[in-house]
Amino acid sequence: MTPAATPAATSTKGAKTSRAQRFRPDIEGLRAVAVLLVLIYHAGLPLPNGYFGVDVFFVISGFLITGLLVRELTTTGTISWTRFVGRRIRRLLPAAVLVLAVTAAVGWFVVPGLRRRELGGDIAAAALYVVNWRFAAKDVDPPTLEVRQSAVQHFWSLAVEEQFYVVWPLALIALALVLRRLGRRPTVGWVAAVLAVVAIPSFAYAVWLAPLEPSRAYVVTTTRAWELGLGCALALWCAVGQGNWGSGRVATLTRAGVGWAGLAAVVASALWLPKTGGYPGPLTLVPTVGAAAVIWSGTTGDRWGPVRLLGTAPMVWIGGLSYSLYLWHWPAVILTEWWHRGLTGPEKVAVVVASVVPAWASHRFVEAPIHHSRALARRARPVLALGLGLSLAGVAVAAPLLLVPSAFRTAPASAARPPVTELGAATLGTPAPGQQGAGTGAGDPAAYDVDAWDWVAPDPQLAGRDRTDAETTRCLASPATVRAKRCDFGDPTGSVTVALVGDSTTLQWLPALQELAAQRGWRVETYAKSGCELAAGRAQRRGLAYPQCDRWNDAVMARLRAEPPDLVVTSGHATTAWDGRRPTTAAMTAGWAQRWRELAAAGIPVAVLGDSPASPGDVDVCAARNATSLRRCAFDRDAAVTATALPQQREAVAAAATPAVRLVDLTDWICPGERCPLVVGNVAVHRPADHLTATYVRTLAPVLGRALDEQLTDPAADPATGQVAGPGGAGAD
Repeated sequence: MTPAATPAATSTKGAKTSRAQRFRPDIEGLRAVAVLLVLIYHAGLPLPNGYFGVDVFFVISGFLITGLLVRELTTTGTISWTRFVGRRIRRLLPAAVLVLAVTAAVGWFVVPGLRRRELGGDIAAAALYVVNWRFAAKDVDPPTLEVRQSAVQHFWSLAVEEQFYVVWPLALIALALVLRRLGRRPTVGWVAAVLAVVAIPSFAYAVWLAPLEPSRAYVVTTTRAWELGLGCALALWCAVGQGNWGSGRVATLTRAGVGWAGLAAVVASALWLPKTGGYPGPLTLVPTVGAAAVIWSGTTGDRWGPVRLLGTAPMVWIGGLSYSLYLWHWPAVILTEWWHRGLTGPEKVAVVVASVVPAWASHRFVEAPIHHSRALARRARPVLALGLGLSLAGVAVAAPLLLVPSAFRTAPASAARPPVTELGAATLGTPAPGQQGAGTGAGDPAAYDVDAWDWVAPDPQLAGRDRTDAETTRCLASPATVRAKRCDFGDPTGSVTVALVGDSTTLQWLPALQELAAQRGWRVETYAKSGCELAAGRAQRRGLAYPQCDRWNDAVMARLRAEPPDLVVTSGHATTAWDGRRPTTAAMTAGWAQRWRELAAAGIPVAVLGDSPASPGDVDVCAARNATSLRRCAFDRDAAVTATALPQQREAVAAAATPAVRLVDLTDWICPGERCPLVVGNVAVHRPADHLTATYVRTLAPVLGRALDEQLTDPAADPATGQVAGPGGAGAD
């Protein structure tokens, strides 16, 4: 979000500046369009791609800021970085820190449990304008609006812009210093060359990364720099006098037509561009080039262009308030979601509309007075100190959230924690240690569906961090990787080699294999890739073909044929594969069956671990709100199994039609009743979404070991049922 004053970036030849050049009502109105798109989308109204409003803001920022910098650079030969950054601090930081402080205060009361720690970390990163990189590391999905999202998630775009505000002028200052040593003055052409070096690779990187890692591509600066660069390029074009582009009626009507077409492109992109386009990829050119066309059209102030709409008083007023509206509306929605535990459509609209009140108040009493302070405008260095102080204040308001205690103990109060062999799945069929209100008989659901536990490991609120050694040591290949990277665990000289191959849900079984390896001297090797099953055919990811997975599959198969293991253990969570036109379940089933037959034909038996029941994405939130009544957090077993790939894996094993391929279904040991409990035998079972905790998987080692022994020693056993005896000796119904 850029300053409310919108100077034109036109020729620097020193002509008297007209009113149209000093203030651009069309740009202010374009800001209004951008923020309205975002607000409408976040209000839940039918605007599928309203988040493109952020892309419009990027183009505006690049245009305005580069216009200011180039005028100073070509006039004085350099840029005052302290004055430039000081202006940005006065304009942006006070209101932002106010929003962060209010969000922290309200979040303390409405955000449950240790989710407050997560919010605190987000607020601290937002105050330092690096929160987009924090979100990239967490692999969030920005275009969706879920209660799991951060109340300051919208700061990712502010972080991108702030990083641009810091780095771009420094790059131009460096250019000026180099040219001075060469005895030359900086020109628009040299600036354009520097811009091309940054913007062109950024666009190429965005095109490459968006289909593979859309969540990361959406928020990182390196994929967004080209959008700011598009605005920069337009500013440079105008700076050499090309913004006017002729005179006369034909030129005027042409400019107007281009402007209206650009505005139509912005609106149309928010309404009709496909969700599977991969953003910010090539399709993002529609709203960004559209925004650039609107800005270019208004460079001469022609009254027939979009300024007739964008320059109206209501649009200019909304545009002037756009930064504050953007700051306030998102925390209002997310914090109300936490407090109200879900909003209806009309309620969400009401919250967004109500956010106009604090937005106006902060603009009127905080943002505008500090931004237009003449005393601060004359003192650049004190303003830099003010900016540092405000950023540190933003970090300070997050501190109480970061220190919030947990309601759960992760070890007994008066004794050592029992060994893992006495916890988790080992307790099924008998009352578990520390269990309250337990039933008695083997297989009795009441024995596992309890109200409270004396202690739980890991903390159910932090179960998502209880990951395998392979995940924490970067053995899970990224979506872009095609190389068959292998990691080794267990006994390096073991006489039996077990290969664990597949996606992250396959990798979740590693702790149990490590336990078995320690007991039996096995060597365990892993080949794992994000979102990629061990299957033939063509993979898909987020509705698009996933050729990197296909190439990785070929590479892994070549390694397995060259160095055959004694057993391949695999699983997977995908339910569809690419059939040449679209993702289908039939293609996934056929791809699995074919790949497993290939391994069997190579003399390698295969154990297919059935996909584990899918847990809700907010199990940690439920645990925080029901620390002494965890029964409320149990979820329906049938629905959890239906949401997985297990039904298709059964079909694929049957289609493989070879005794060398066997299904191992451990559902009874994960959900030992009609409902799946969060805790079994003092161990938290589920990570949020669809994975098991590494600790609970470790307790499944004896059960898994019996099944793998059968496949290693008697692969002719019936492969179709894949049934593993459940708690108390009973199988699934």
